[in-house]
Amino acid sequence: MPEARGSSSEESRTPGLRPRRLVDETATGEGERGPRGFAALRARCAGLAASAWAAVRPSRRRATGYIALCSVGALVGTSVVVGSGKAGAVPDLADIGAWLTSSRTGEAAHANGLTGDVDGKVKLPGMGDHPVSISQDGKTVLVLDEKTGKLVRIDPSQLTVEQSSRYGSGLQLVSGGSYAYLVDPVEARVQRIDPVRTTPVGAAVDLGAGPLGKAVADPKGTLWVPVPGKGKVVPFPRGKKAPGIKVASSGGKPSTLVMTLADGRPVVTDTKGGTVTLLKRTGTGMRFKLPKAITSAPAGSVLVPASTAGDVVPVLARKSGHMTLVDTRTGSLTSAPLGAGNHEYGIPQVLGSKVYVPDHSNGTLKVYDTEASAITKPVKVTGEPGKLDLFVRDGLLWVNDEDNETAVVINSAGRVNRVHKYDTDVPSGRRPKENDPPGDSGRRDPAPGSDAPNPDPQGPTGPGRDDTPSGPEAPVEKPDRGGRPASDPKESRKPEKPQKPDGDKNKEEPADAQPPGTPQAQSGPGVITVSFAPSPGVKPTGYQLKGAPPGAEVKPGKVGPDGPFTFEVNGGSCDQQYSFTVEAEFSDGQTKESARSVPTRPCVAPGAPQNVKTAFPQGGRAINLTWQPPANAGNGTTYTVGGAGKPPQAGLTRPKATVSGLMNNRTYNLTVAATNAAGSGGTTPVSVDLSNPRNIRVTDNTDDGNEVGVRNEPSTRTGGRAGQIPPGDTPMLKVICQVEGTEETHDTYNWKSKVWDRIEWNGKTAYISDLWVGTSKHREGQFSPEVWPCD
Repeated sequence: MPEARGSSSEESRTPGLRPRRLVDETATGEGERGPRGFAALRARCAGLAASAWAAVRPSRRRATGYIALCSVGALVGTSVVVGSGKAGAVPDLADIGAWLTSSRTGEAAHANGLTGDVDGKVKLPGMGDHPVSISQDGKTVLVLDEKTGKLVRIDPSQLTVEQSSRYGSGLQLVSGGSYAYLVDPVEARVQRIDPVRTTPVGAAVDLGAGPLGKAVADPKGTLWVPVPGKGKVVPFPRGKKAPGIKVASSGGKPSTLVMTLADGRPVVTDTKGGTVTLLKRTGTGMRFKLPKAITSAPAGSVLVPASTAGDVVPVLARKSGHMTLVDTRTGSLTSAPLGAGNHEYGIPQVLGSKVYVPDHSNGTLKVYDTEASAITKPVKVTGEPGKLDLFVRDGLLWVNDEDNETAVVINSAGRVNRVHKYDTDVPSGRRPKENDPPGDSGRRDPAPGSDAPNPDPQGPTGPGRDDTPSGPEAPVEKPDRGGRPASDPKESRKPEKPQKPDGDKNKEEPADAQPPGTPQAQSGPGVITVSFAPSPGVKPTGYQLKGAPPGAEVKPGKVGPDGPFTFEVNGGSCDQQYSFTVEAEFSDGQTKESARSVPTRPCVAPGAPQNVKTAFPQGGRAINLTWQPPANAGNGTTYTVGGAGKPPQAGLTRPKATVSGLMNNRTYNLTVAATNAAGSGGTTPVSVDLSNPRNIRVTDNTDDGNEVGVRNEPSTRTGGRAGQIPPGDTPMLKVICQVEGTEETHDTYNWKSKVWDRIEWNGKTAYISDLWVGTSKHREGQFSPEVWPCD
């Protein structure tokens, strides 16, 4: 990664020397920024009045004072009429908003998320017609020119570019929290940067195996970098490289690893291995297996977003249109068909109960409603081919084509506000008319078109809202590449016929019997929930489900004509995937069958085993484990026990295991995990102290004038005394284990023994002959079963 070259926002200004820069605004706080609006006008008038009084206060030159008073009054009146002027106003950007780039104008526009109005613009010098990426998830707003490697920071308080640095081309910009990074996917290097100065922080880190997948940074600033060639994800907590986490087996060929932040939690999708895995700093969490409809997709055709606002991660097979929604909290998988057709699908995004899928072939969003189990009316964005980028911010879905004037912002209710990025009547740090797009009049484009949702007829109107009709009555026109209408919006145009939800413009609304919609299948513990959209046109007398496995219970047996349009299938094997159709029955005896659902399993990945307990066999040297199965563990769930330096015990069908071949008086770290055909649950760690200390009294210590020696070794020939027990005393000792040492003879009873007891003595370890300890076999000179041998 080339070394950065620092420069100012205009390539000649010294960074950070502007009199009103972002750090100054932040430091002073909201309360110190001074009044605005009418309050500012009042303050200005008060200041002018004070100046007038200073000029006319009683003095010997009253005539001069009266002339000054009249002049000041005129100035005050002019200020009231004209105002302070937009050029001198501090921009007031919306708290709920986002920055959107425009390659045609070389600008970044900030839009209000509630209205769609552009409330500020920043000129990006030298970035016109270049692909750029913007990072606004950290504490600062950074923009990277992907062609030249120029990195700049936007100052929202001045609507200007402040610091800038130059790096190499083809880099990825990632930021989170107070950390920012540049990732070189080809050279497999990561460079941390200062998000304010845009300069490097430390040396670049070489990950050693490229190309890298797209990285993400969580809200705490930890960078997560997928290294497909090693089947690992490497985290960078606090900007420093940590050991990689194994998530896939390369098998001689690199895996395809895609990172996602699901509600801020790192998740990696192995599109080759067909798994979705939650990550932790110390390893992996739950792992979910994707259905065959996804795993059988061609390489490179599976699309996953870089972040989602909630727990659900959408995974889309672009060519087949099969989509799976993975709930990373519950492990439930919902499979929904989008249909193949002549679409060029992009990366999907989830907002509320709807999944929005960009169609790059026509500049629209395909909308799948999980509650209705059907595709609903599409949303028109640009209406022409182009790459649509989707992201969720502040509970709003933002959609932008950097090569087009128009963007949209959608709220959770599905209401669409259009953003006109080329608007010029907005605060900006550039001079008026500077580099305006040629031929663009700055007019807003007309209504969203017949393929956009109707605005709320009861909702408020105002700047940034489309008040022209939508749907069948809406005027429709073909915009040019810049988003301008091809003709004046006031010209009369013939209304278009409404599009059908599937986008087929050649079919009329049917009047005869039609099949129901393609079913949506959702997996659950021991159950599959099948939902569908009812038949359009003629209302059936009822619906029946087909495809249930033998012996499975289907509830209800038949769905009535008015719903609810849901079946529940209890039964089947977790090792198999089942596909369903819904058959509609009509009063004239006709039946119409739906298309087949995406195959789904009647199970979910089990959670982590609970309440792990340990026990030890006689003599120790092994650990017996038992645990409580996860609540959602069904038939086919197996367990894996690992750790203690032993090969993992996999495929255990009962919730118990024994780890043997261990050494006493050591601590072992073990793990217990549950697995089924749907995936693997979280791992339950357990730390086990393999020891069995006993409290035993000294015995047979006759009061004959001879004390009992306590040694620092199990011998009377080597080492020395650690202490002694007076004759006749029988104190309680903490006996740790037994070991063989020198043979000793009891001085009263002539018993002989080579057994020594390891004990705790004054906070240290010491030894005493077992002849004087009350163990069960001390008189026979044998090891006692209640005390474990030392290893």
